[in-house]
Amino acid sequence: MEKEADRINDREKLISEYEQAGLMRVCEQMIEMVTPMLEEMAAQVDAEYDRQVVQYISTRVKTPDSIYNKLIRKGRSGTIQKAVETLHDMAGIRVVCSFQDDVYHVMKEIRKLPGLKFIKVKDYIAHPKQTGYRSIHMIAEVPAIGTPIRMEIQVRSAAMNYWAMLDHQLSYKNKKMDEAKFQKMQKELKTCAIEIADIDKKFLRIRKNIDRL
Repeated sequence: MEKEADRINDREKLISEYEQAGLMRVCEQMIEMVTPMLEEMAAQVDAEYDRQVVQYISTRVKTPDSIYNKLIRKGRSGTIQKAVETLHDMAGIRVVCSFQDDVYHVMKEIRKLPGLKFIKVKDYIAHPKQTGYRSIHMIAEVPAIGTPIRMEIQVRSAAMNYWAMLDHQLSYKNKKMDEAKFQKMQKELKTCAIEIADIDKKFLRIRKNIDRL
């Protein structure tokens, strides 16, 4: 009971510090600065290839509860200081592309955007996570905002995104189902991830054949 009470107090303290520091507004400012640049880049890429390369762009700011839960899940102290130091997705933008090769084209164009300092790029397409998750994660700083908070730009194909949405829902429901059922569904999702990756490649091959006509 004492441990649970400590955790509740830690969560409430983090929420209070988050609000006092105005971190939600900071994250929103980062997104407001970067999103128009991404939209302009997407329009230019679409025009260059004469088709829809970027299907859509979405944004989100991680809630204090999500920040706290992620820190605890990773075995870190649930403090705002630790969140700023170690979490790179408090502000997030997702760019969903039509095909797998589009993901890499768009990633290269994003790296050219002015006003962003890229710290790390993780290629979970070439090296999928154990769960089967595939995406490109680009960790960036926005120097003009003047904050140590970093943002994450995810770039993935539409097929990868469908899978990731289900994976996220399953993770959210984890505590509401027994372990055996969770493991079974997780195994099914991993099989789907492999099948989706194969479909992505088939779609790409068909598109390239159409392009040659």
